[in-house]
Amino acid sequence: MAKGYWNVAGSITNPEGMGAYLTAAQPYLAKCGARFLCRDLQTDVREGTAGHLTVIIEFESLAAAQAAYEAPEYQEMLKLRQPHSDVSLSIIEEGDHAGH
Repeated sequence: MAKGYWNVAGSITNPEGMGAYLTAAQPYLAKCGARFLCRDLQTDVREGTAGHLTVIIEFESLAAAQAAYEAPEYQEMLKLRQPHSDVSLSIIEEGDHAGH
């Protein structure tokens, strides 16, 4: 089965304010079986305006990635992050889905 991923790019606007979110999110993601593939606070952006933050989180499937994001527990956690960051989060599935 193809893996699912959270692909996060953006900027942390208030690092001190991120503590509560990180404290809640890390054990939540572990409970969901997620695995951090990449966490970078100094992203080398060559094109566009992606920001200094890049995070890639792997889940067992696309459905698992979607369920983890949509869960009420995570939706509450977003309230802890959103005032302190400006990010784009996409949920994607492993593989080449842009073939012609």
